[in-house]
Amino acid sequence: HFSQNGMLEMRWLEFEGSRLPSFESRPPVSVFYGISQGGILGAGYTSLSGATGLIHRGILGSPGSPFALVLSRSLDFSSYDVLLLMNFYTNRHVRILLGLVQMGWDSTEASGVLALPVSEPIPRILIQAGLGDPVVPTIAAEALARAFDASILPGNPRTIFGVPTLQAANETWDGPHVTLTELLYEKEFNSLPLDDVVAAPNSVHYCVRLDNKLIKQIAEFVNSGRVIDPCVEGQCRRSSAIC
Repeated sequence: HFSQNGMLEMRWLEFEGSRLPSFESRPPVSVFYGISQGGILGAGYTSLSGATGLIHRGILGSPGSPFALVLSRSLDFSSYDVLLLMNFYTNRHVRILLGLVQMGWDSTEASGVLALPVSEPIPRILIQAGLGDPVVPTIAAEALARAFDASILPGNPRTIFGVPTLQAANETWDGPHVTLTELLYEKEFNSLPLDDVVAAPNSVHYCVRLDNKLIKQIAEFVNSGRVIDPCVEGQCRRSSAIC
């Protein structure tokens, strides 16, 4: 609220005693950008703030939902799992505990806030994730996309159950209201374990935010609200996560 109202009246935003002309004709938009846990909790924040109109656009980098799913499949949870197993017999008990705690997290996560039959107005959202991420698994990002009723673009490396494909921005529209864009890191994705062991460390979680194609997508989204497709002609495929 301050960024859209009181801040624009501050004297340090005046030029020769007058407000900046650009602020008079087009006040700045408010954009939220959260990465990793900032994307997880930011999904709930943008969902809850949707009705207020305080956030015009949101960018969620390497996010996921629900938290109980993210934690049990995350490389960063391994140390906590060891501590929990000092008090429980098996990981089945840890899973039950996380499921119970999830009831508390539901009130602050997007998957809980947006759960049917609740229907909350939300700002335009851009979700970016990396296939092969051992920290926030992409399956959780795709669950978040379904909660947001998101779409993927035609160039996305793979189709996703429950997430339709829509066209990117063109001359007549700005693209989907909520969009999921994925980068496929082939070496890391193909080496993810198929059973219940922790994935090997890699750099996918960090490379997503540094990728030039996704940075350009963010810049266009922030400046104009348009969602461009960075994945045309297979440009969202990487042989490995080197950044």
